[in-house]
Amino acid sequence: MIETLLKNRQIKRSQNGFTLIEAMIAVVVFSFGLLGVAGVMIVSVKNNHNGYLRSQATFLAHSIIETMRMNSWELWRNAYNGNYGNPGSIVDVSTMCTVSAPCGCNAGVAARDTQQWSNMIIQTLPNGKGSIQCTPSVAMLAPAACDLSDEPYLGMCTVTVSWDESNETDASSEQQVVVIANP
Repeated sequence: MIETLLKNRQIKRSQNGFTLIEAMIAVVVFSFGLLGVAGVMIVSVKNNHNGYLRSQATFLAHSIIETMRMNSWELWRNAYNGNYGNPGSIVDVSTMCTVSAPCGCNAGVAARDTQQWSNMIIQTLPNGKGSIQCTPSVAMLAPAACDLSDEPYLGMCTVTVSWDESNETDASSEQQVVVIANP
């Protein structure tokens, strides 16, 4: 009987397992690993959002260039030049250039186009601003009177869209996209 008790004691001593302290240390190590993954996820989400804002700014710049291309009559007259996107200046463009109040000879079309572009900048980008500066490379070739045979615009336009990356930590988080094109 004494031999049996000694064997049972030896068996109990040779059994391996985790103590409570070992389990707690494992949980702490695992938690630090999860914190590292969470940090990487936060950086990833910030960078994804910044990429989204850059994509939107690029889209807005190309959008106004295509819009100007359709109205070369006013482009020749520098009707698109200016600064846009002042916060609080969203205007309902549905009342501009309607059937009952047409713009006539494209004169109001540029105003509607730039106001709509300004609205999109304000609504899409944090603290968004835009500017358009078009410079013809030759004297105006467009006819003096409005007609459908407008000459294509011979010049370059610089479209700048700027915004604040709101998830940056420093004060100088203004970003910008500059597109130079011939509409």
